[in-house]
Amino acid sequence: MSQSEGYKDSRQFARFELLEYAMIFNKDTDVSTRSVIIDVSLGGLQVRSRHKFPIGANYLLNIGRAESEPLVVEAEARYCIQIEDTDLYATGFRCLPATTSQRMQWVDYVHAIFQSQGEHLVG
Repeated sequence: MSQSEGYKDSRQFARFELLEYAMIFNKDTDVSTRSVIIDVSLGGLQVRSRHKFPIGANYLLNIGRAESEPLVVEAEARYCIQIEDTDLYATGFRCLPATTSQRMQWVDYVHAIFQSQGEHLVG
């Protein structure tokens, strides 16, 4: 996604790439959307899905994790851009943990991804 597509990149945190399954729940309608997380940071994450998420709306993200219970975090849609020549959308979410415990769960999740990728690079 480039700035020429109407999105200004204003990220504050480093992003870590991954492919992980997530369900995104609209809190107002109870509608869920399957998606794939493609990158995460301390501030949020980006997903790919076939759903166009309204910018500014809040959702519950249920992130599947193979080795433990799913992580549930509230997040706000910050951008949603259709990927050219596909029926997919790239959506950026800003995480909005409501409690210190939720914030720590998110930090632990991102740290585990960072650690895993670092170990993979070191070999």
